[in-house]
Amino acid sequence: MLVIRELTEDLYAAIEHEIVPGVVQSIKVVTDVASRRFFRFAFEWTRAAGRKAVTCVHKANILKLADGLFLDAFRAVARDYPEMQTREIIVDNCCMQMVSRPQQFDVLVMGNLYGDILSDLGAGVVGGISATHAINVGDGLRVYDCIHGGRREEIGANAANPLPLLMPALDLLDATGHAAPAQRIATAVARVLLERHMLTPDLGGQATTTEMADAIIAALP
Repeated sequence: MLVIRELTEDLYAAIEHEIVPGVVQSIKVVTDVASRRFFRFAFEWTRAAGRKAVTCVHKANILKLADGLFLDAFRAVARDYPEMQTREIIVDNCCMQMVSRPQQFDVLVMGNLYGDILSDLGAGVVGGISATHAINVGDGLRVYDCIHGGRREEIGANAANPLPLLMPALDLLDATGHAAPAQRIATAVARVLLERHMLTPDLGGQATTTEMADAIIAALP
């Protein structure tokens, strides 16, 4: 599953105020311009990645104006990509489906808050937060994001999973025209994960960071 999340709007615009003491209002911001820009990026990314199906996650049955606008933008942009399979799903049902039948999903697109929740849910499905990685994409700028599960004090010395540092580096290699070495390393990572002999504690093993990293190096094709 690939989760693509809009990052500039929604409740994360953080527009809040106290109307009267004890009554607080948080405003969800959704604009047609930002939504269309987001969906166009998502469809272009899906096409470039060779994927075929895009699912829009929403709550337009309740948030008829805000999520309704977001859904209308999705449908409008989707018309420019007739080769793509599209689907719409309500966010609470999507959570259940991701756990019960995750194989049905390919690319999921959604607003900021739903994306925050579903990316963590997806991480849980595939082995935990340290088994995932992310890219923050803006106009002319990308940040290859190392996602980790805890502080050094919590994990301990030489016990952290090396994948949160390694996997974003593979994305960076691929984006800068070095797809072949990135694929070599990804193949080695897959071998180590499938063999399950040298995994760190967060992945169910007893290996140290160094031991798992050495195992990946030894598995390079």
